Amino acid sequence: MKIRKILLLLAELLAIAAIVFGVVFFQKRAQEQDASLVSPEEAAKRYRPSITYAGQDYPLKRNISSVLLIGTDNFVDDDDQYKDLPYNFNLADLLVVLVFDHSAKTVTPLQINRDTMCDVRTTSGRMRRMQITLSHSYFSGREDSCENTRLAVENLMFNVPIDSFLAFSMDAVGPANDLVGGVTVTLEDDIPALGPEYVRGANITFHGAQALRFLRYRDTSQLDDNLRRMGHHRLYITAFTEQARQLAAKDPDFAMKAFRAVEKFLCTDLSVDNVSRMLENINEYEVRPTITPDGAYQAGEQFAEYIVDEHSLWECVHSVFCA
Repeated sequence: MKIRKILLLLAELLAIAAIVFGVVFFQKRAQEQDASLVSPEEAAKRYRPSITYAGQDYPLKRNISSVLLIGTDNFVDDDDQYKDLPYNFNLADLLVVLVFDHSAKTVTPLQINRDTMCDVRTTSGRMRRMQITLSHSYFSGREDSCENTRLAVENLMFNVPIDSFLAFSMDAVGPANDLVGGVTVTLEDDIPALGPEYVRGANITFHGAQALRFLRYRDTSQLDDNLRRMGHHRLYITAFTEQARQLAAKDPDFAMKAFRAVEKFLCTDLSVDNVSRMLENINEYEVRPTITPDGAYQAGEQFAEYIVDEHSLWECVHSVFCA
């Protein structure tokens, strides 16, 4: 894990902050736009000039980079339960690919439904069709599981290369939420299971465990309720981003406090130098609205299955990755 000295990371990454983290993925200056977020060796290994769809090759943009944010449903202390096993009990509840266009100076979050059916590599090396959330449950739960989840996302998205990953556990949510003084959202639907005050249009300020309850909640009696939970994620992230930015602008020590609070809950293949460079010019890029492919739910043998619409997925991938 290469995050020991990333002192500013948490200003933009706390909790399920896919967009928060994504805002900072850009180069130090315009003339440095050809610099990569990964090492030259890794870039060469993962380089792919084009991807193929419906028998046609589509060239990829040259001046982009990407990172996969993985929000797992475990707590760090859970790792001791399966440290000697070839699998773990982590699920990838949040999957967001942040795509950075360094020429246009934009970042676009592409959100993937955790229940999406796709090919996943198992510990035996064989590929099996299952929910993409299960990709993280293979291997140790650390970097190798992150790599496996990245592979599943790449395979799903027509073999588009994803440069890096950054995973965080549920432990990060409460401390991160409270570091910004609580996060207030305006609810877009009724959630009676969380309390009588959780009604559409209400302004709810989350403190401590309240944020995690909101972000995790879904009505399991409803086959497609994860779609609503994904909407809750986007709602919270937007509010959190604004609050974190305001505090970072006022308090030069905010990032240090945030990082120390959640450092042990992170797992990434990003180097210190890359993250430091990404954080130098915070707020320079335009954060575009989150995109997510259409699809439909069906009942599987055991769990709900989301069948993504291939054309819709292609439109999402093409719009941010292809020239």
